[in-house]
Amino acid sequence: MLCENCNENEATFHYTEVVNGIMTQHHLCSECAAKMGLTGFAESPSADFPFARLLTGLLAASNRSTQEQDNPMMNVKCPKCGMKYQEFIRIGKFGCADCYDVFGPLIEDNIKKLHGSVEHKGKKSNKTAQHGNDLLDEIAVLNAKLKEAVELENFEDAAHYRDEIKKLKEGGGNA
Repeated sequence: MLCENCNENEATFHYTEVVNGIMTQHHLCSECAAKMGLTGFAESPSADFPFARLLTGLLAASNRSTQEQDNPMMNVKCPKCGMKYQEFIRIGKFGCADCYDVFGPLIEDNIKKLHGSVEHKGKKSNKTAQHGNDLLDEIAVLNAKLKEAVELENFEDAAHYRDEIKKLKEGGGNA
C-alpha cells in the first residue's frame, strides 16, 4: 500500500482518526508521518506519552475551520505572555498561567465537541468507592445496634443510634 500523502513510498505508519463519530484510517510512509509530527506517538514509551501533541491533534481535528488564518479566534492573544491561540494549537502547551483563563472558553468548546461534556463522568476512584463502602458498613453496624437497643427497650440509645444513622445518610460523613 502506498503512502496516501506522497503516493510514492510504502505506507508503514497507520493510524485511525475519529472526528464527530466518523472513523477515518490513514496510511503514511515514515517520512510523511515524521513531517506531520506523528511518529512520536509510536516511538514514545507509555510513560513519556506526548499528551501535548495528542491535545494539539485533537483540538486541530475537532475544529479545522478554526485553523484558518483569517479566523479571528486564531489571533486571540494572552495579554501576559503574548501567546496566540494559533500558537497554542500548534505547540499544545500554554505560555503562562493566564493562558488558561484567556484560552479556556475556546478549549472548553472543543472538549465539549470531542467528549459531549466538559465534566468527567467516568468511574470513581478506588479511594472514593472505599469511602462509600466504609460509610455503608458503619450504617449497617448502627442499624444492628439500633435494632438491639429497641429489642432491649433501651430507647435513649435507640434514639442516639437513629440520629447517628440519619446524620451519616444526610452528610455522608462522621456524625
